[in-house]
Formats: sequence, C-alpha cells, structure tokens
Amino acid sequence: MSGPVVVGVDGSGPAVEAVRWATAEARRRGVLLRLAHAEPPLPPDAPEPGARSRAALHNQAWQWLHEAADVARAIDPEVALSLHVEVAEPVRLLAAESTRARLVVLGSRGSGGCTALPGSTVRTLVGRSACPVVVVRGAQRTGPVVVGVRDDNPTLLAHAFDQAESRGARLVAVHARHAPPEAVAQGATAADRGGTPAAILAPWREKHPDVALEPVVARGTPVRALLDHARDASLLVIGCRNRAALTGLLPCSTSRALIHHAPCPVMVVRERAPGPTDIAAEP
Repeated sequence: MSGPVVVGVDGSGPAVEAVRWATAEARRRGVLLRLAHAEPPLPPDAPEPGARSRAALHNQAWQWLHEAADVARAIDPEVALSLHVEVAEPVRLLAAESTRARLVVLGSRGSGGCTALPGSTVRTLVGRSACPVVVVRGAQRTGPVVVGVRDDNPTLLAHAFDQAESRGARLVAVHARHAPPEAVAQGATAADRGGTPAAILAPWREKHPDVALEPVVARGTPVRALLDHARDASLLVIGCRNRAALTGLLPCSTSRALIHHAPCPVMVVRERAPGPTDIAAEP
C-alpha cells in the first residue's frame, strides 16, 4: 500500500471532485499526490500543421494540471505534488501509473453528462490496474466505510480495514443473501455456516482492534444491500478478480451498477495484480 495517490485530470467537473478526494487521501497518508493527464494522440490523417495542434493540446493539458494543482493546494497548502502529462490513451497511461501507486482516482459521470472517463474505460482500467481504483461519486462526507463481503478476499479486506482505520470510521461489512426473513433475523450465526461472513472477519478484528466493525447480513441482492448501506457512507469498497472484467466477489453487472449508482466514492480492489500483458494490451 505504498506509493503516491494518482488522479486522472482532464479539466472536467468530475475530475476536479476526484482531485479533492485524492488530496484528502494523500494528506491522511502523508504521500505524494500525482496529477496525470493523457494527452490524446493526433489521428494519422490529421490536417497540417500538426505541430500547432500538438502545441495547443499540450498547453491545454498543462493548464488543466495547474488548475488541478491549485484545487489541491487550496485543500492542503503543504501537499506534495507531482504533475505529469503524456501523449497516450488514458487507460494505458493510468495502468502504467498504477504499477507504482497506492491508488488511482478517477472522476465519475456528472449531472450534465460530462465524465472524466467513459464508463467502459473505467471498467477497462479496473481490469488492468495494479492497485485499487477509486471512482469518485456523490458528495464527499464523513461516515462509515462499507465493504461487500461474499467470500474470503484478504486483499479486499486489508484495504477496507485500512481505509476505516485511517479515517477513524466504522466499517460496515455487508453480506447479501437470498433467504427468507426468518433466516436473516438469525443474523451472523446462520450466515457463519461455510465460513461467511463473521468467521472471515474474525482475524481482521484482531488485526485492527481500533476499528468499530459492524457485520451485516442483508436479505436481497448485493446491489440493493450495498446501495442501501452506502447512503451515508464515506466510501464503498468492492472486490474483483478477473483480469479483464469486474467479476469475482461481485458479478460484472453488480459491480457496474455500484460504480455508476453508488451515492459515495467506490473503491474497486483486485485480488490479483495484473501481469505485463494486462497493462500493455490495447483498451
């Protein structure tokens, strides 16, 4: 969990919100905040003079980066900043940045249809990132950290407990079950059969005794259960395993729904770090 907090910057409103969230995270951790912009390549059939077009794009990139830096300094005047611009596709640049980052932070879709990265690009990046990806949604606020627990994923739980501990926040561990109400009323005791969720959480309670843990067994779908418990949350943490899609702890459709509809920032944690082909592959 070492390295800088990297945030994608593109001049949009959602990207500015991502910078605000990332600045607070970097301040809590005492780490570098790295602002990165992927300058779009010129198409092969671009009209001449290409040099002027490239210069205009380059100047715009640096303007957006300096504006983002001003936003960060307004939040934390002492924040350590690094600004980076590169001619590259956004996924390729941010996936490369993820190999030495603790987090990659992105803006999500705004009310006017503006988005820091298209939804499909966000999902592609999550599948290739070597570190967790945070998609900043909704109002930034204090509140519990909510994590979706379906089976034992040490990487996911390590990040969830770490986030709760660093914020001094309660951790709500939600396990959704399709079960009759009387089974849910029995709580964690019934859910413990098979090792979930309380048996999975037990060693983490010992590792993080200062974190107030609230295990929840909810009846219904994971999407509905997690959205309900995320209403007042400061962060929702979900997991994935597959190299190319959001699968594993939560089905692809579930993860997509949470990324696009959660009322708070969403952290997506991969269980397995990608290999070189994951980063080098075309988006």
